[in-house]
Amino acid sequence: MALRNPAREIEEPTREVTFSTNRQVGLASEFARAMKLTPQTKLLEVLVRLPGVGYGVVLMPKPKSYSKALREALGGIAPAGKVDRFVNKLRDEWE
Repeated sequence: MALRNPAREIEEPTREVTFSTNRQVGLASEFARAMKLTPQTKLLEVLVRLPGVGYGVVLMPKPKSYSKALREALGGIAPAGKVDRFVNKLRDEWE
């Protein structure tokens, strides 16, 4: 996804948070700064299965373009200059 480069390295990337009675969780200000979040930024929360643990949640900024975000995310694993072909091949495998 269109993940933004962190402003600086986070010393401790894992934090314990408390789930409130209103089903809310606070985001550490250091994390928000590293993600370059501003008030009213739309976020996606994704429920992921963690083998041996259960489930976890990933928060990320909502991309303006999902196709562009996918191309950027696959840029590191797809052959150079052939991301579109790589994505089409993946789609064919899913069908």
